[in-house]
Amino acid sequence: MLFQGPVGEASHGGRVNPWFSLAAGFIVLGITWTHYLRRERGNRPPLTNVLGVSAICLVFIFFGFFELAR
Repeated sequence: MLFQGPVGEASHGGRVNPWFSLAAGFIVLGITWTHYLRRERGNRPPLTNVLGVSAICLVFIFFGFFELAR
């Protein structure tokens, strides 16, 4: 059973809603880096975790722009 949502058509080769991809990517990226930078140095999450989340967000942003250009 597939979840029917903003990316439900992507599993069947359909198009992803570019606005959802852009919004999700930018919002999560902003929240992640704001959370990381506002914490004290000794209490921050590992930088590798933040970079991993950032990489996933950049993939969402890339595909959002790709779908807008297509």
